[in-house]
Amino acid sequence: MNWQRIQSDLISAKLSLSPAPYPDLPALTIAIPFESSAGWSAQTSFLRSVCIALTKTAHPRSRVLLLSLSAAGAAQTGPADICNDTLLLPREIWRNQKDRFALLKDLGVDCILNLFGPPPETASGIGVVGWIPDFQHFRMPRFFADQERASRDRQFSEILDNCHRVILSSQDAERDCLRFRPPAAAKIRVHPFPSSMALQTMPKRSPASVLQKYHLPEKFALVANQFWSHKCHLTVVAAARMLAEGGLRVPFVLTGLPSDYRDPANAIVSKVLQEISMGGLRDCVIPLAQVPYADLIALLRHAALVVQPSSFEGWSTTVQDAKALGRPVACSSIALHREQAPNAVGFFDHQRPEELAELLRTEWERLQPGPDENNESIALDAEREFADQYGRALWCTCFEAVAAAKHQTAAV
Repeated sequence: MNWQRIQSDLISAKLSLSPAPYPDLPALTIAIPFESSAGWSAQTSFLRSVCIALTKTAHPRSRVLLLSLSAAGAAQTGPADICNDTLLLPREIWRNQKDRFALLKDLGVDCILNLFGPPPETASGIGVVGWIPDFQHFRMPRFFADQERASRDRQFSEILDNCHRVILSSQDAERDCLRFRPPAAAKIRVHPFPSSMALQTMPKRSPASVLQKYHLPEKFALVANQFWSHKCHLTVVAAARMLAEGGLRVPFVLTGLPSDYRDPANAIVSKVLQEISMGGLRDCVIPLAQVPYADLIALLRHAALVVQPSSFEGWSTTVQDAKALGRPVACSSIALHREQAPNAVGFFDHQRPEELAELLRTEWERLQPGPDENNESIALDAEREFADQYGRALWCTCFEAVAAAKHQTAAV
C-alpha cells in the first residue's frame, strides 16, 4: 500500500470523498479511548455522535472500536449505548506502554482517535488523531486558575506536537490555535460536529406533556446551557427585567447543569436565583436546571426562540440542536456564533442585556411556539446530510494520519 501517495492525494482532494465504501481507500480499524468525566455533561453525547457518524460512513471492512477505560476493580459496565463495538478495559492497561502496544497489535488498530486528554504513545505506523474542543483558557484566562491554564497549555501542546492530525470544531478555534501554536498549521483539520439528533432516533415526547409537567407557559424562550461563568445567564435575567419594566413579560426557561467546577461555591447559580427573586421575575425566568434528555428535546421543539448568550463557545451544541430542529435562535455576537448561525434571528453583545431586550421587543410578537413539523423535517434532513459529511471527513482525516505515520516510520 503506497501510503505516501494516499496522503498526498487526500491533501489535494483527489481521492473519493463520496459515501462509503470509499473505493479508493483501504479499510481501517479506528480505536477511540474513553474515560467518562463528570465535569462535562455533553461529553457522552458528543462521543456517541462521533461513533455513529463514523459507523454510518465506514468502509464495509473497517471497524470503529470504543475502548471504555475504568479503574481497576471498578464495576465493568461500559457505555454500550455509545458504540456497538465496545471493549471494557482497565485504564491501567492503557496507561502501561508495553500493555498498550500489545493491545493495539492484537486488535489490529491502524489509527487512534484520541478525543479526550493527551495523546498516547503508540507503536510506529499507527496514526493518531487528536481533538481540541476550544482554546477558552487561552482566550479568556480569567476563568481559569494558573495551574489549570498551565495544564491545558501542556496538554494542547502535546496534542499539536505529537498527533499526526488535529481536529478543531470551528474556524474560530482554528484562529486561536494558530495563535497558540503556529507551527501546527499543517496538521489542523476543521470539522464542525452535527447535532446528535441527526444521528440517533430522536425522543418524541409530547411537548404539551412536558409543559404541563413543569407548569410552563405556552410561549417561552429557552436558554439551554450549563450554569458556567462564561454562559452569561445574568445577561438574560437583566434583559428579562428590562422587558418587564417596559410592560413585556417574556418567559425564559433555563435548563442545564447548575454548577461550574471552577466555582465550587456555586456563586453564579446563587446570583442568578437571587436576581430573579429580587427583580420580581419568578414568572419570567424559570430555572429548571438539568432535565431528562427527552424533556430537553421537547422543550427545544416547542420553544418560540432559543437564546444562546454565551461569551465563548468552541462549537455550540445548543445552537446546532436548534438548527437541526428548525427553531429560531438569537445569539451573542461572538465570532463563533456568526460562523455557526449566520441566519440567526439576531445577535447581541453578551455584556449588554439592553441589546437582547431590544431584540426581543422587536421579534417576540411574530415568533411562534413549535413544533413546526414541516420546518423540522426539512431541517433534520439537512442536518443528516451534514452528519454524513462529518463522518466522511473524520474517516479521511484518519486516513491522512495513518499515511503520515507510515511515512514517518519509513523515513526513520
